[in-house]
Amino acid sequence: MLRYPDRPPVRETSPAVHRSRLTRRQFLTRAAETAAVATAGGGAYALISSSGGERQALRAWRFHSRPDLHPPVVRVSGHSPTPGYLVLGPGTSDGAQAGPLLVDGRGDPAWYVPLGGELWASNVRVSQYDGRPVLMWWAGTVDTPVGYGRGEGVILDSSYRELRRLSAVDGRQMDVHELRLTTAGTALFTCFPLTVEADLREVGGSRYGRVLESVFQEVDLRSGRLLLEWRSLGHIPIADSYRPPADPYDYLHINSIDIAPDGHFLVSARHTWALYKLHRRTGEVIWRLGGKHSDFAMGPGAQFFWQHDAAQLSADRITVFDDGSDGATRTVSESRGVVLAVDETARTARLAHAYRPPKRRLASAMGSMQTLPNGHVLVGWGTEPYASEFAADGRLVSDVQMLAGKQSYRAFRLPWSGTPTGSPAVAAVRHRSTGTTTLYVSWNGATEVARWQLRAGPSADALRPYRTVMRNGFETAIGLGSMSGHCAVTALDAESRPIATSATIHV
Repeated sequence: MLRYPDRPPVRETSPAVHRSRLTRRQFLTRAAETAAVATAGGGAYALISSSGGERQALRAWRFHSRPDLHPPVVRVSGHSPTPGYLVLGPGTSDGAQAGPLLVDGRGDPAWYVPLGGELWASNVRVSQYDGRPVLMWWAGTVDTPVGYGRGEGVILDSSYRELRRLSAVDGRQMDVHELRLTTAGTALFTCFPLTVEADLREVGGSRYGRVLESVFQEVDLRSGRLLLEWRSLGHIPIADSYRPPADPYDYLHINSIDIAPDGHFLVSARHTWALYKLHRRTGEVIWRLGGKHSDFAMGPGAQFFWQHDAAQLSADRITVFDDGSDGATRTVSESRGVVLAVDETARTARLAHAYRPPKRRLASAMGSMQTLPNGHVLVGWGTEPYASEFAADGRLVSDVQMLAGKQSYRAFRLPWSGTPTGSPAVAAVRHRSTGTTTLYVSWNGATEVARWQLRAGPSADALRPYRTVMRNGFETAIGLGSMSGHCAVTALDAESRPIATSATIHV
């Protein structure tokens, strides 16, 4: 069913300043003491713990300057030559918080927003809104028995100010699986499915059974008006499903929507092992690729199973993340990212390339595949907590692991430049064993910081430049030696131009 109706936080807050409670000392201004102000290296702590005499890696970051942030530790093997940040939406586990996350090439967090309670983030990505780059994601709760979510979209500008939230309309709820902004100024997203009474005898179920009907909507961003709603039962038969009988029966399970070069929709349905090209105006199925009744002759290795994230790169190229399993059923032994060469005229589909994991990984759900501007490919392995970048020829370039068994619905590598509206956060820590002090500074989401300039003095109104150090990860540590007095830190860009200054604290 397709309807064209006639009628029409997660805000990044300013970082808190955590003041040291050290005993006051006379501020040392002698030149000989200048050498005591030195870089102490990256500021993150508690990355190791002791248990039974053994040092074990912890799964979440801890920061002195931002004790409220606990993103998962990300381990990077190899080096990606592709500019941009790894964009993830990890869930909660082992002390790490759920929330949208940007990670740099070393695996250090660049920006992170923790979500409270049972909230989860998916479809975290950089997009365009009103002609400018934005960060966006879906935030909500997930109904684990059926794997669908209820939530809303969040859009932030490059200063991490919330521009707006997006919701489904006409009583629907926005689902976890797909959310994207289109070049036509619309939002395209899946909705929580409808439960409909149905005769399920042809799939081994009850005559008086219930089926989950997949739904997606397109909404105008300016007016919020519903432009269309597509419902599956009028277009795709229940018997096309590969799922065993259940109540309710989740026969289709749409998990991605893309727009083809000719303007029609390309939809992935996990439980029928098929992609569908849908007519944008009528909602009718133009063709089916894969599944029980494929309109294409599938070449060797071209068929996929329980797939996610279908995208149409061009008129004759489609990418798919081939899970190979739905958790209960393992159809193949490992997941893969695939590129299909599709000839719509001849109705043939052949495997152009397959990107396989460096070690066997079989995702039971989720997953993504992104073709990068330099021809590389990024594969997010869904429930397997990894993301791998490959050269176009299939050579592995880098492999990223989220510790703590984390998983991200999708993974992207995308360019981003952000400058928060708040100030850098600072904290001073006195080391009892040595009597020295270390200053820790961070600025969540500030991507243009190259150096930190320490300014110090005997009083808050008598600060002078004291030392400049290179930024070192999310949190930079600056050794103060036995210094005491007042200090503040200024963020400098690559040209040594000041961006913002922290609050002044007493040490």
